[in-house]
Parts: sequence; C-alpha cells; structure tokens
Amino acid sequence: MNLKISELYSHLLDKARWSHTHGRNVFEITQLDIDGARLFDYAYRSQAIGTFHATRVALEDQTLAADTAIAQARMLLGELETKAGDPVLHDFRALVSTLYFYDQWVIQVAHLLERAIHKSPAVKTILENFIRNIERVTNCNGIYLARDRSLPEQGAFLVPNLGISILPLIYGDHHSWNAAFLSAGQFGVSVHRHLKGAEIHLGFAPTHGQTILGSHIANVFEGYAMPIPPMTDHGFDNRSGHDHILPFVFGSMIMTGWGVFFDVEARANDDAQRELQPLDSKKMNNSVFLDRAIQKFSTASANMRQVLIPAERAGSPEIGGLELSVNAIPAGEVSLTSQHYRIVSIRSGKGRVSINGWTMEVGPHDHFGVPAELSCCLSAISSDPLVYLDVMMLPVTSATQK
Repeated sequence: MNLKISELYSHLLDKARWSHTHGRNVFEITQLDIDGARLFDYAYRSQAIGTFHATRVALEDQTLAADTAIAQARMLLGELETKAGDPVLHDFRALVSTLYFYDQWVIQVAHLLERAIHKSPAVKTILENFIRNIERVTNCNGIYLARDRSLPEQGAFLVPNLGISILPLIYGDHHSWNAAFLSAGQFGVSVHRHLKGAEIHLGFAPTHGQTILGSHIANVFEGYAMPIPPMTDHGFDNRSGHDHILPFVFGSMIMTGWGVFFDVEARANDDAQRELQPLDSKKMNNSVFLDRAIQKFSTASANMRQVLIPAERAGSPEIGGLELSVNAIPAGEVSLTSQHYRIVSIRSGKGRVSINGWTMEVGPHDHFGVPAELSCCLSAISSDPLVYLDVMMLPVTSATQK
C-alpha cells in the first residue's frame, strides 16, 4: 500500500524521519519546514471527527471484534481522533512530533486493514474509503481544500441525540467550520444548546423553514446567519421538502477545535409556543440576511470588508466569540495574515490563495484555513469579484458585550 503524496509532503516526512534517526536532531529543520508541517497538521486535524472517527465506527460494525489487526487499527484511529486536541505548535515539534506521528499512525492503520481484507469484503471498502480521504491530505501542497456540496463516504459524524450527520470541513485552533446534512424526511436540527461553546448557523438559498433561538423563532426563505451564544437553545425546522445542507461554525477558546463533539445538550423538542420574530430583530440576536450581503459584495468595484457578526454577539467573555465577515476582491490581492486562525469560505468568483509561497486556485464552495501568523494573500483571477466569508475566534471583553 502506497499513499499518493505530494512533493512537499514527501520533503517534510524525509526531514522528520532524518531527525528521528539522528537523535531528534532539529538543526536541519528550517522555518519553512515548520510552516509547511503546520499546514498539514491542520489538514489531518480536520479528519478527526470525519475520516478517523467514521472509519473507527465502520470497523465497530464488523463481526471482527476478535481480529487482532482490526482491534489495533481501531485503537490507532482512536489515538488519531484524540491527537486533534493537541495544540499545533509553532516550532520544530509541528514536524518531528505532530506531523510525523499523524503519518506513522495513518500508514499503520492502512497496513493493519490490508491484513484483514481477506476476512471480510467490507474491510476492503472501508480501507479504500480511508485511503481516498487521507490522500486528500497527503497529496495536497499544504493548502487543504474542503468542499461542502456532498457527504463523502466514511467522512462524517453522527451527533448523538440529534440524529444528524455532520461533516467537519476545516478544524482550526479554537473553532471549526462544518456542514450538517438534513434529509428531506428529517425535521431538521433538533433543539439543543452548548455549555461552553458558541455557534453561527448559516443558510444559503434555496432554503425554507424556521430557525429557533431561545424562546423565539423566525421564518427563513433566503440565506441567513444566526449568532448563537453559549447556553442558548437553538435549532432549525427544514420545511423545504428537499435535502438541505446547513453550514455552521462552532467555537470556544476554552476548548481546542472540535468542542461540539462533546459539548452538546439535546433539549426536549416539545410544542413550545415560541414567539415569531423578524430574522434581523434584537430578539433573534440581530441575525443577518447572508445572501443579500454576498450579492451586494458581488458587484464591488473596490476591495471591501464588512463584519456581519461581531465576536461579542456569538460568544461570551469566558469563551471568546466568533466574528463573521463578508469580503470582496474585484482585483489585486488582500492579506489574510492574522494573530488568529482564520477559516475562509469562497462564495463566488475565482481566486488564488498563497500561504508562505505555496499556492492554490479556489472557487465557489471551497474552504481553507489560515494558521495564525502565517503569511497569506488571496487574489482574484477572474473578471467577477472574488467574494468570500471568513470567520475567526476572538477574545471578548465585558465592555464589548454591552
């Protein structure tokens, strides 16, 4: 079994293996190596509750519990999930520790599953899906792109008590961009809340339903963004009659990354008489008409940026807050370098992203992450303005919340 790997990935793993065979010598590791390793570390982290978790669950469904290779693969997949809680450091450890062990354990999982193929046809399919998803990481040039238009085989997480499948797209330091897949026959997203996390629910046309926030509810017939502070009941009633993708961002500075994995409390879906309110009213936490904002920016003649949801509206002083912005680049380029991890979602137009010299073309429905302090530029490369959303997890003070 040989994973498809890019030239950069091969170079970095050669450096890591050299370091380990020379007593963890780090003098040959450059800052550029560290930066590249950080990009791949976050790409692997985005598989924590997707590929790693889904593969482990798929193996639990097999009647192979006594098989040693399957047991070892499940154990390693659990370790790969858990590793997502480790910080991605800014020094040589991003390469010789984090990336090196991601690579080692992924290869070991694949080898173990190869040993068990002859015992069950299902294992062969599980292995093929695992490799396909992992090669999206190993065969990229460091800039990992995720798309929100389809549910990949063996790459989603079923949320306990809510009954919805979630695909993690980009997994940063303290926040993640995800997509919830709602089938036409589902109610939608059952009412729930988070103890130490904040969310922003995002809707894009076509959509038809009701979004729930606390004791209030709003009709939605177009794209919207709803900020949700911690300990606030929320949900979505899908009345479109068709399958619906509900993107959402989860964040918390007191948890690393995918806190929604365990910080979710299902609430009774009773027939509570919630008060109907306009979507953009104060009682709906000043939710915004997202598609309108994107459409407005699609005709921009100059670079524009507008904060749609300030951090204090989707957060608290204890956990920080999610800031959502809409941006337009009709020509030229803008810097996305920041002291905080930034997640970007391309909505229209075509562009080119460059992170520390590594480049990738991007288009509608592409998502990527920009680690803190890495040099990043985004430019438009088509006649139409490049329009994108970006979200960061920022500190919130009591003063800004007032």
